[in-house]
This record gives sequence, structure tokens and C-alpha cells, in this order.
Amino acid sequence: MDTRTSVTDGFTSAPTVGRVRARRFGARVAATDRAVLGYWLAAHVALLVLAYAAAWVEAPGNAHERLTGGYQQWDANLLQSIAQYGYWGGPNGTLAHPHQEAFFPGYPLLLAAVHLAVRNWVAAELLLSLLAGAVALVALGRLAGDRRAALFMVTAPAAVFLTVGYSEGLFLAFAVPAWLAARDRRWWLAGGLGYFAAFTRPSGLFLIPALLLATVLSGPGRWKSAAKVLPCVVAPVVYEMFLYMHTHRWSAWLDANRDGWGVKLTSPWAMARTSYGMAFGHGMGAGYGFMSQLELAALAAMLAGTVALLILRRWPEALYVGLTFVSLMVAGYAQACDRATLACFPLYVLLAKAAARWRWAGGAYLATSAPLAAVVAVMYLSGQWAG
Repeated sequence: MDTRTSVTDGFTSAPTVGRVRARRFGARVAATDRAVLGYWLAAHVALLVLAYAAAWVEAPGNAHERLTGGYQQWDANLLQSIAQYGYWGGPNGTLAHPHQEAFFPGYPLLLAAVHLAVRNWVAAELLLSLLAGAVALVALGRLAGDRRAALFMVTAPAAVFLTVGYSEGLFLAFAVPAWLAARDRRWWLAGGLGYFAAFTRPSGLFLIPALLLATVLSGPGRWKSAAKVLPCVVAPVVYEMFLYMHTHRWSAWLDANRDGWGVKLTSPWAMARTSYGMAFGHGMGAGYGFMSQLELAALAAMLAGTVALLILRRWPEALYVGLTFVSLMVAGYAQACDRATLACFPLYVLLAKAAARWRWAGGAYLATSAPLAAVVAVMYLSGQWAG
């Protein structure tokens, strides 16, 4: 008998069915991964085109700026300085910024490691962002089960910050796989990845309780699961202890945010009033006004997403996005809210599910968000404030 078509008791053997299903699932996942990586490479090509245009259009006279100069703006300079000289060092002993300890150490440490192999700092930043973004977006596509989640993220208004020397992409490279591991009940892996996420950006402070809530809701053995995730709490504690050893102040991180960037605890009403004045009061220039308007729109999106997640009873995701929203609402004024929406990856999973149900939703998002992404990218590349 031909063994290739053998049957057992009139039924196809279970292992054969399992292998076929596994191959089909693997093919679907592989197709999604390839599509996601295609979106990511396209985003880098688009940024290169915009960087080339900005280098000519924004330059004075008949000259043009260095192509790589556009990539190196604002926080990218500060993160590079930390990677190169540490938090309290600089060229000729001059600090790039006196309050650099507001930045978590994960990105500068890894950037310094990449720089050992890639000796140009800008090239090292772009390589790190390329690799981290690829990991994050593939994990996001798998988490959503839909390539559109990654497409929506790379066309988000603040998407430029995923491709340059900022820490959002690296944070997502740890945070999204951590969530994926938690979904699959791989708690040790979720806790380990959550540790590195919490070592990279303050957003990790909100990821930790959301992961712990996921363990509590996981059913039998929840406390053992929570114990496996709990070590990720150590990451911010380690950084706080490091700052105390150098400054002898437990409030060093909070002080750096307040003195360097004006981030201080305030009421949501005072924050809303200040931010509205910045957005529509015509007192800070058109560019700053536009970016402040975008910050307020990002806050509205986070609030709407939190409500939707609560309605859908997605409690851990709602906790994560909701804590992010609350932290921004009490921070003095709206800043970095557009970048915070990138860290709120459950919103893109939610949007992909909405687009799968209502086709117009995805089209409406892209028609609105993609042009804004191009505008923000040009503002960043030309050295204007961009969140």
C-alpha cells in the first residue's frame, strides 16, 4: 500500500492533519511577517526621500544641508551624548543638556554596543532603529493577527520617531513581544522582556501593572504566573538606585523632568487649559501651535481607545493605555503625546480589528494619518520642534 495515502480506521491520521494545519498557519504567519517587513522598509525609504528633500528645501541660499544631519535632531542628540559620554560627561566636559538623567538608560546602552561595530553614530542609530522596529512590527502583526496593525503604526503621525535615534522603537521591540508572550502564557519570557522594556522608557512603568493584571486574569496558577512576571519591577528600581548613587537624591529623575522639560505634577484641568492655550493661543508660532494641536488629538485618541478597550473588556490593555493617558494629563502641559501613542500598541491592534470589520475605518485612518506623518517627518528633519 502507498504509505503516502494511508488511512487509519477510515480516518486521516491526526498527525497528518496537524502537520497540514501547522503548515497552513505557518504560511499565513510568514506572509504576514513578510508584508510587515515590507511596510517597514518602505517607511525607511520614504524617510530617506523626505530627508533628501528637506536637506535642499530648508537650506539657506543655494547650498544644501548634510543628508544625515536631518536624522540627528533633538532627543537623538541627547541619547547619543549619553551613549558616548554618559549622563554627566560630554565633549570637553560640557554637557549636551544638564538634565539628561530624565532619559532611561536602555537605549543609550544598546546604542553604545552597536557603535562598537558601526563606528558612525548616526549609522548606528539608524541600524538600531531598523532592527528594533522590525522586531516590534513583526510582533505587532502576530499579536493582531493582521498586517494592517503594522501598517497603521508606520503611518501614524509620529512614525518618524520609530526610524530615527529615539527610544520608541526599541521600547516596542521589548514591549510587544512581552505582550505576545503573556498572551501565550509564557510568563518568564514576558517578565524578562518587560524588564528590558521598563529599562528603556517610562512607558514600561505602565506596562508592568498591565502584565501583572494579565497574570491575575489568567486563571488557575495566577499567583505563580505573577511571580514570574514580577521581576520586571526591578528595572526602574535599578535605575533609581543608580541615580541616587550619583546625585544622592531619590527625586533625581523627577527633578530632571521638571527642570529640564517642565514636566511636573499638575491637575488635568490646569494641563488642559495650558495645552489649549499653546495650541490655539497664537503665542508660540504656527509650528508649535500645530504640534500642540496634534498633541491634543493624540490625547483624545488615547482616551477613546481606553474607553473602547473597557467596553470590549480588554482589561490589561485598557489599564496600560489608560495609565499612559492619565500620566500625560497630569504632566503640566501636553508634550510627547503623539510619541506616546506609538508606545500604546494595543490601539493599533484595536484599529486593525475595526478595519477588518468596517473597511472604511482603515481608509479613513490612512487618509488622515499618512499626510500628518509626512508633515511631522519634514518638521523633524528640518530641525523644527516635532513632539
